[in-house]
Amino acid sequence: MNVLTSAQRFSYLLMILTMTFLTACSTSPSSPKDSPPELFSELANSSAYYLQKDQLTPDSNNVDWQLLAVQALIEEGKVVLADSIIDHLQSKTLLSQNKTSLDLLIAQNLFSKNQFDESQKALSAIDPGQLSQLASITSLSLQADLYIKRENHLAASNLLLAFTPLLQSDKRKQKYNDILLTQLSLLPAKTLNQYEKVDAGKIYSVENDLFKKGWYALASIYQRYQLRINLLKQAISDWKKSYPQHPVLLFMPTKLINIQEIEPFQPENIAVLLPMSGRFQAQGKSIQLGILDAFYRQQQLNKSTSNDALTINEMHSPTLHFYDSHAQTVEEITAQFAQNKIDFVIGPLLKNEIETFLPLVEKMPVLALNGFPESSLDSTINSTPETVTAVKPWHYSFSLSPEHEAKQAVQFISANKHQNPLIIAPDSEYGKRVAAAFKNEWQTRYNREIEQHFFTSKSKLDSFIERVLHTNQSQTRINQIENLTLLPLETAVRSRTDIDAIYLVSKRDELILLKPFIDVTVSPFADKIPLYASSRSHQFDRGGLQNKELSNFTFSDMPFLIDQQGEIITTLDNVLPRQSYAALRLFALGFDSYQLIGQLMQLQTSEGYYYPGLVGQLSLNLSNTVQPTLSWATYYQGELIEVTSPTTSE
Repeated sequence: MNVLTSAQRFSYLLMILTMTFLTACSTSPSSPKDSPPELFSELANSSAYYLQKDQLTPDSNNVDWQLLAVQALIEEGKVVLADSIIDHLQSKTLLSQNKTSLDLLIAQNLFSKNQFDESQKALSAIDPGQLSQLASITSLSLQADLYIKRENHLAASNLLLAFTPLLQSDKRKQKYNDILLTQLSLLPAKTLNQYEKVDAGKIYSVENDLFKKGWYALASIYQRYQLRINLLKQAISDWKKSYPQHPVLLFMPTKLINIQEIEPFQPENIAVLLPMSGRFQAQGKSIQLGILDAFYRQQQLNKSTSNDALTINEMHSPTLHFYDSHAQTVEEITAQFAQNKIDFVIGPLLKNEIETFLPLVEKMPVLALNGFPESSLDSTINSTPETVTAVKPWHYSFSLSPEHEAKQAVQFISANKHQNPLIIAPDSEYGKRVAAAFKNEWQTRYNREIEQHFFTSKSKLDSFIERVLHTNQSQTRINQIENLTLLPLETAVRSRTDIDAIYLVSKRDELILLKPFIDVTVSPFADKIPLYASSRSHQFDRGGLQNKELSNFTFSDMPFLIDQQGEIITTLDNVLPRQSYAALRLFALGFDSYQLIGQLMQLQTSEGYYYPGLVGQLSLNLSNTVQPTLSWATYYQGELIEVTSPTTSE
């Protein structure tokens, strides 16, 4: 076996690269007396050029050209060839500065070979005092790259902020501004907004602080609005007015210059995380049924819109992968994503699972089927009427929120010119939560306190309503007068007149008892109090008797359940009769969650856009939460009649 020495390998490499260079170029290099460009500067020629210059230079003066060739080879990704020259240079006796430069090139080449630990070790061994200015910047940029590979975004950002002002090359300024924006936008929202509440006189007195604050503000804008094109453009325009002299204006990050229209999600493999066993199995099965129904309807639609067999085969049809989130932990499920090439997730359903799951899939689009955990929302940076989210822009939540329904009730009731409603709800965690949402929303909108009353037992609802409507107080006054006068008096119990609407949060069986008690308790010569209720009270009444008892009662619910002649609910009733409304609501949640996949980007980027789903008119707020606008209906002689809100009719 013939073994080449380091010098022989170098000569052989030189011959190959020289031939390559001569074949590619029609002109020969200039005189060997040309001075080599400064090492670590932006190179204008290829590695072959510098190796040929080395061949034309006496051995005593050719180290500079060889170091430049190594730099060029690393930049070209030819790490094996770079190793050969490095081996050759290591066999020579080098000047101190050349030895330090070679050590830096070795660290760079190790990085290019994905040997990050070895690269860090080599870089850490270099004496910064032996580096030229360009070598120092190269050293800092390599350290930043190592931080990025370790996902230490804060350390990378701080280093980039330190050396980007030192860059001379326009190309490198643009490159590292692009990298800096990306790294800053990966920081927590609280970090980016740490200067917002600091006294300007204390923090902005130094130019460097203004430089850093401007970058943090710009990255915060990108982090918040990167998928909301109109808001992003407006926020950048405002930022430029606030920082008219900021250096980044000369080399704005590419992502903020060429703002492209966002393409909709078109996943190939969709993971669906639902409890398919255990306590919440029934809920999981109902949602799964909705997802599958939407999936197969989409397939049928694709086939019906094209008669070309080839076109049908080429149409986008993702694969659904169902995972039982009760039988497996979210960590165990996530570990299977790579094998199944998952590129979109629907679920999980339970809040505690969402909190654990989202950090595991930071780079994957997710439509969670419950609200985001409170820890994911950063209310301290709220600069808009809506909550600003600290979750990833491609993480969304979609749930059937009773609190959101209560807030819509505030809007609907006030649009009907009511000014003094009260709330009746069960004395339970659920009842208090919904009542608080209604009360707080009314307080926020109109700066007025409203009453809330909680019942405990269905057997005592009559006395409870008497207390709520103050007829017990009226009867007490009548009894006191009769006891004082000892005379028979013609009297009538009077109910209170300071309320003009009642919002009830109750189950159907509770509502059936509450309404007649309210009707008989209100004074016969007083105006009837309009009654409103949440969807919790709405159930299918096959006999129609209960619906007649609830005449003139107005409630909110999904349009899917109000339009009982709709094609989907009719088909469901034929295939799966006697489904509860609770199960049908979860079916609708699953159906809409699948349909939303292709709509999320437009909801996120187009202001005022909504998608007409089974759950309601679906929009997306700044917290990336899907918000359904429900429909309203009233019972009239046992029949449902949809009611239009005065707000929407104007």
